[in-house]
Amino acid sequence: MIYIHAFGIHNVKPEKNPPDLKAVLRTLSGKVYRRIDRFIQLAIIGAHKAAASYELDPETALYLTSGQGDIPVFARVRQQRYLQKMMSKPVDFVNLASNAAGFYIASHLGLNGTNLFLSHNDFPVQMALLLAQSDLELQKQSTVLLGGVDEWFADQELSRKILGVNESTKLGEGSNWMLLKRDSEGAIASLTIEPELLDLSTLKERVALVGAAVRLAFSESLTATVINEIMGLRADHKRFNYEKFCAYYETLPLFALNLFLSRESGELLHIDSDGERYMIMRVGRPD
Repeated sequence: MIYIHAFGIHNVKPEKNPPDLKAVLRTLSGKVYRRIDRFIQLAIIGAHKAAASYELDPETALYLTSGQGDIPVFARVRQQRYLQKMMSKPVDFVNLASNAAGFYIASHLGLNGTNLFLSHNDFPVQMALLLAQSDLELQKQSTVLLGGVDEWFADQELSRKILGVNESTKLGEGSNWMLLKRDSEGAIASLTIEPELLDLSTLKERVALVGAAVRLAFSESLTATVINEIMGLRADHKRFNYEKFCAYYETLPLFALNLFLSRESGELLHIDSDGERYMIMRVGRPD
């Protein structure tokens, strides 16, 4: 178990055009950066919100994860190199490496600690949080600022192909962050990421054994049939419906956890799936 000391939410459901993040960043921090794209702006905005009311140690580690990274810059470089047969623009080439976002966040917040960009084919949020949990418990880090960033891309058809979702899926964007420590003093909530990959039978056994009045949240990857089976295990469990506040992006589990912390108390059990296996995360906020 580790502890959440601060969090930040930036979650948007664009319709036709994404919002002007440069204006949002200027309003939040009074700063404007040249040579950065929307993905980096998005990352800075979420991290700034999480750290705004907290005095960070300069050695705070920064862990950033994303479902697919900077899709728009990938599309631009693809257009330049393979369709227009020209060299990539220098800024696009630099920003193609998504760890450029980590550099700008660290510069923005004055951080000198470990700076990692993490990606994983399945469960990107859980894999990043497992690393943070392990590093904190092993005392490799004392504080970790961890965020998930996914950007909305105007070419919705291409986005859905890259994300592997059907054409009816509404897409959003978000930059959701947590400030994590191993110390409970001053924390707003506890957090546990269970490392096991569970089959459905084992998942049901785990859910059936958790305490009364626990809220349940599910990722979009779970079918309605599975969700109904799990909700039917215990009459005292209620569902936490975060879905009406967002549209799909791959680091959405962080938004679900943070939204719960901003609105509710008690314990939330978040269940995610890759289609066959399941992972559980828990947050607990005192009444």
